[in-house]
Amino acid sequence: MLTSLATTASQVHHYNVPWFMYAIVVGVLAIYALIEAKHTRRDHVIGTKEATIWSLIYIGTALAFAVPVFLFIGTQAGTEYLAAWAIEKALSLDNLFVMGLIFTSFKVPPALERRMLNYGIAGAIFFRLVFIIAGFQLLKTFAWISIFFGLILLRGAWKAFREAHGNWGEEKIEITEQRLWKTITKYLPIHHQFNGHKLTTIVKGKRMLTLMAAIIILIELSDIVFAVDSVPAVLAVSPDRFIAYSSNVFAILGLRALFFVYQSISDRFWALEWGLAGILAWISFKMIVAPTEFIFGLPWIGLHIPVGISLGVLAILLFGSVAISLFWKQPMATKPLHIED
Repeated sequence: MLTSLATTASQVHHYNVPWFMYAIVVGVLAIYALIEAKHTRRDHVIGTKEATIWSLIYIGTALAFAVPVFLFIGTQAGTEYLAAWAIEKALSLDNLFVMGLIFTSFKVPPALERRMLNYGIAGAIFFRLVFIIAGFQLLKTFAWISIFFGLILLRGAWKAFREAHGNWGEEKIEITEQRLWKTITKYLPIHHQFNGHKLTTIVKGKRMLTLMAAIIILIELSDIVFAVDSVPAVLAVSPDRFIAYSSNVFAILGLRALFFVYQSISDRFWALEWGLAGILAWISFKMIVAPTEFIFGLPWIGLHIPVGISLGVLAILLFGSVAISLFWKQPMATKPLHIED
């Protein structure tokens, strides 16, 4: 029975996944596209009530998908799916915070936020597939690459601890948004104004990207930066590409609705940053100690932890941080993100 939290070369394999499981994922993506295509015909501001209802629907859909995973793939696969989904969902809160800063800094009209988030979700679904396939191939070829992934997560954990301690903003903004924005404006023709929900416009006879298109590109690049943490974390949970990717898909699909909910409650749940830092630290530890061999065949620790235990640790850290936030009122002050043109 596969009980490892961290994936090594010997553990990278494929479950016997029935064809209709793939069809379910494709069908859910198609339904999501149809729903959003209908709702974005007329841009409107998303209220907290509407966002909460849709967020619960997507969470329910993700949990419902776990049922056929347990029934047709296996108990271990189902447990891995739930753990991977929960990890991706939890880590995505950090990404949502940055998206909020981007929207605030560029004074994005609230009616356009949903459309822009949908572009971001479409890009995230594609790039997650690329990163997961590449990550599994690396783990299959080099078992010790798990140590490298663990060190990446450890750096992310340390950064999250600093942010939770009160050093939020300057380093993170400098590394991601400001540098990415300067790169975008340096190489792409950007017209720094919105033109409805158009992505391009004509300025003095020259075709240029609108500010909306530039922000979408910024969101996509920011998500790639966050994927450096989230993808290794998911690879640490499941040795199967279908489980890893499907868990990411169901976590990402609910991000649009979750964004509007998170915007209204983020100050109240201030301790979530500590919980996310603990999750990254835990997973990084498991990835570092998991391989039995290091580079050149040198012996390594080879410590494997059952995924059920890891799921329990994840629940304790996540729900514990929520409970702390409710009992100790200490909202975190956030700073607007200033982007230089």
